[in-house]
Amino acid sequence: MYRKTGEYSEALKLFTRVIVKLPNDKSVYLERGLVYQEMGNHNYAINDFKKAIEIDPGSSLAYFHIGTSKLKTRSLVREAIEDFTKSESLDQSGNAGIDDGRG
Repeated sequence: MYRKTGEYSEALKLFTRVIVKLPNDKSVYLERGLVYQEMGNHNYAINDFKKAIEIDPGSSLAYFHIGTSKLKTRSLVREAIEDFTKSESLDQSGNAGIDDGRG
């Protein structure tokens, strides 16, 4: 919904409140990371994607999104390639995580 309305600040507040209640839910970190990513705040996005990976090291989706943010920073290109490779490897083994609409 926030993507259509552009209410990113409100989305960040909501996802942060949910994280307080569900600190071990990787999907909330993924969603908040996507908000940061869309706002161009890639370092914050990377931190949220790292947390999602910490919760679920087998999430190809988290590796895909962290790779995207790292690539967009232009200073972490090699790390981004490693993350994309890891994402692809996990995806092929059936560990995609939540549906992100990529397909």
